[in-house]
Amino acid sequence: MPKALKKNYYAVCKGRGGPAIYNSWDECKANTTRYAGAKHKGFSTYQDAQVWLTSQLALDRNSSSASNSDIEFTSFNPTPPASKSQQMQDVSGDSDIEFVDPPSPPASTLTASVEPPEINLSPEQKKVLNKVKNGRNVFFTGSAGTGKSVLLREIIQHFSQSNKNVAITASTGIAAVNIGGSTIHSWAGIGLGDDEVDKYVGKFRGNKKFRNVRDRWFDVKALIIDESERLGQLTGNISDPTAVSMLDGDLFDKLEFIARELRKDASPFGGIQLILSGDFCQLPPVPNKRNGKVSLATFAFEAQSWDRCVGPPTVLKKVFRQKDQSFINMLNEMRFGDMSEKTIKTFRSLDRVVHYEDGVQPTQLYPRREQVDHANRTRLAELSGEMHSYVAMDIPGTDSDGKQVTLEHMGRLLDRLVVPKFIHLKVGAQVMLNLHQGSLVNGSVGVVTTFLTRKAAKKRGISAARVESGQNEPFHQPYAAEEDEEKEEESNEASKARLWPVIQFTNGKELFFIPLDFTVNTPLGTMEARREQVPLILAWALSIHKSQGQTLERVKVDLGQVFEKGQAYVALSRATNLKTLEVKNFDPSKVVAHSKVLAKVVEWQGFIPGASRAPAPPPAEHNIDEEMDDFDSMAMYQDGF
Repeated sequence: MPKALKKNYYAVCKGRGGPAIYNSWDECKANTTRYAGAKHKGFSTYQDAQVWLTSQLALDRNSSSASNSDIEFTSFNPTPPASKSQQMQDVSGDSDIEFVDPPSPPASTLTASVEPPEINLSPEQKKVLNKVKNGRNVFFTGSAGTGKSVLLREIIQHFSQSNKNVAITASTGIAAVNIGGSTIHSWAGIGLGDDEVDKYVGKFRGNKKFRNVRDRWFDVKALIIDESERLGQLTGNISDPTAVSMLDGDLFDKLEFIARELRKDASPFGGIQLILSGDFCQLPPVPNKRNGKVSLATFAFEAQSWDRCVGPPTVLKKVFRQKDQSFINMLNEMRFGDMSEKTIKTFRSLDRVVHYEDGVQPTQLYPRREQVDHANRTRLAELSGEMHSYVAMDIPGTDSDGKQVTLEHMGRLLDRLVVPKFIHLKVGAQVMLNLHQGSLVNGSVGVVTTFLTRKAAKKRGISAARVESGQNEPFHQPYAAEEDEEKEEESNEASKARLWPVIQFTNGKELFFIPLDFTVNTPLGTMEARREQVPLILAWALSIHKSQGQTLERVKVDLGQVFEKGQAYVALSRATNLKTLEVKNFDPSKVVAHSKVLAKVVEWQGFIPGASRAPAPPPAEHNIDEEMDDFDSMAMYQDGF
């Protein structure tokens, strides 16, 4: 008889804390024991727990839809609505906890309230953009905060206006303006990418089933691969994770060969224009584990075809995130793992508590997702007052072959989004914005001050967060359908179901939030899955991975818990200045850059910027896994994503 899998996650459909997934039985038991109607189940994987929870909430909602018929839930995306079994309404009859399915106002009646900031590129950013416009292959890199994602957005905007067929593959949260995005594996049609390259070419050429893949390769004019985490926060369209810094060199060679063979073009990468962005100092490629075996991982620049396809990078040097040049220099030393005694002493001096008069605490960064969830739940439980819980409306679309996406696949796609399935808020909760709103960038932190209806927020003159719904649609404002609001006020229950958070940010700006539209697109630009959710997350704690690409004004980091190269640098480089940065357990031995990256930087630039010495080249027959922690540690890092 097969051994039962260990239960690592516990999904609670009905419990004291509302719908949630816990990583310990004790937490699950505390939220379900002696709770009337409690419903929960244990699972070995987080994804299985989420799929079950989604299906249970959908069933509960379907069974209660008749009693909620006086509440109208509308969608502002032109995609046809999902069946009632796929939508979520009230998931609990508990009187002291409110569960809200995010309704959305009609698009035609909404207007913009927060204008996007004007983009002014630096001379070096303009230089890269001009290369792209001239059809050249480019690889641009730079330290954290040098505007890589801003530049990429402008590049994508250029392609969207030129009607050039472009494929966008990017990290979680990346989105194309008016253009879809996906993983490079999905776009290329190679699955896990572990087959022999000849098999892919033969399959794509000889099997009608792969006609769409073959056509994609043949028709594409430009391919973007990017590592920036947060460009998609400027919009709502999301693409799946692939970063050039995490792209294995062997895979890069496979893709290059497939491109030449399918396009029958001997030019590098089959004549496809390449736009690559990333920072090899931040994220190493991750070894793959299949059938119990760990495959070797190499950096993308180790690909045999790299130099003839891309060549040396354009290095962005102007830092926008930090203004203090001494702090910039310290981070640069840290990036390359060569810190002076002065820098080490300064970082150690940051082990103190910073007090803020407005009561907003620094966001603490953790390497593991479970640590983040536990910290945020604990702080939320300490607040008194009514809990407002928002359950996202998830809607499946179609895949690249036009087939309906299953609920399980939809769950896997949407689980990668920055916006969570469940958001539990109270007055006083510390939250973070995960979509740019005018002068407020993703990473802006604030506090929930109250919960209001749209009508009440408008009457008080509170600005509404910008809603960008779907591709090719205008920005909207949730002060619409006042007739619906009047009907809503007639019913106390309906009125409760339409209460939305008001957030006071640290810069004094106050905004009112309703759900926004987050979309995972296929390589063809069609909707594969969509989530409508309030664009906020709890912000007492955040994972180092989820912080990547964000600017955090107040940061607290315990470096005693980091376990992978680049994590310490990623965490500390989120901060804007030394005054609002708290660093616990600073250990210079945890600040390590990969020797292969250092050697490549010397090859590209002739020296290590800001470093006192050049690294020795790695020994022959050296592979990346020799410098990595064991695979379980790498899996922990991925799980923290």
